[in-house]
Amino acid sequence: MQEDLPFFKPTPLRRITALEAIQGSVISALERVELMSSDDYETFILEWLFGYRNQRYVKVRSFAGAGDKGRDVVGYYADGSIDIYQCKHYNKKIAPTTLYPELGKLCYYTFSGAFPVPKKYFIAAPKGCGPAVLEWLDNPKLINEKLIENWENYCLKEITSTKDIVLTEELKKHVQSFDFSILNDLAPHEIIEEHKSTEYHVLRFGGGIKKYRELIPVPETDIQPREQTYTELLFKIYEQELNQKIQNISDLRSNGGKYLTHFNTQRNSFYSAESLDKFSRENFAEANPSPFVELLDDAHSILETTLELHPADSGYRRILLASQELKRTDFSSNPLHLEIRPLDKDGLCNHLANENRIKWIDS
Repeated sequence: MQEDLPFFKPTPLRRITALEAIQGSVISALERVELMSSDDYETFILEWLFGYRNQRYVKVRSFAGAGDKGRDVVGYYADGSIDIYQCKHYNKKIAPTTLYPELGKLCYYTFSGAFPVPKKYFIAAPKGCGPAVLEWLDNPKLINEKLIENWENYCLKEITSTKDIVLTEELKKHVQSFDFSILNDLAPHEIIEEHKSTEYHVLRFGGGIKKYRELIPVPETDIQPREQTYTELLFKIYEQELNQKIQNISDLRSNGGKYLTHFNTQRNSFYSAESLDKFSRENFAEANPSPFVELLDDAHSILETTLELHPADSGYRRILLASQELKRTDFSSNPLHLEIRPLDKDGLCNHLANENRIKWIDS
């Protein structure tokens, strides 16, 4: 009879943070890369190239999929030469058997003139390269004969689905003389570290703001074309209050009093919200919609209700109520919420008015 074994209850090894209680255990960037799909991994490599190596190439193109000819991603130099990035999202380290077909494609398509011999050929894989491949990279002359020896088993039927690629004498000479010193491995932790400096990193991995907000610009003396709509709406509410025509800043200076101060504050707020929009685009370039657009949409939803509850109030009273309501809102679900200032919230009102999404008076 089998003895009953004691029951051990697992206990936490450390305290649990509030973030973990909501989202679960924090997953490292390297683990996230390993969990990506093949398509997402290729996109991650493209992000790294566009964001970190963008000064190296005049353009970067993805060829992954059927007919890629062994070129997942290609970086083009100004002189027409290229680098190739081969993305292999495997759950183990890259072995020679994985690499033979890819090197066969590299030799065959450069031999046939489909593309030039690249300056560099990079192997990108979440688990990196295994010891045998790393030995090849240290001694690239080992590759030529190994590839020829294994051509029939790994290359003959794997280079293209349309025909067998027989190792003819001419092609064999090309393989024998091919300079495999162009091969390089890309260590996953190094790619992640370099990806941190790109505008894509926060969106993909989190980790906080990378680009800080610049000083909020002071409005131009003259009203700019992009301000035309909301400033005209402000002039209309001042007309209603003063019971006289207000068509420009000069009219307001002559008769405005406190309304001139209010107008200047509203212009400052518009520029402040513009700087928040720029901050949003710099830190969350790939977010769709951007956090600033989501902020505008949330503000619009709040203001619609506020304005509906006060239909008979003056335009000036309604804009003050709108400002008051937004200043009570912390927008805590928005990635920008720690950066939002009270002046930005007034600016949201004016951006919505500038887009004709809200009106202070019916006219």
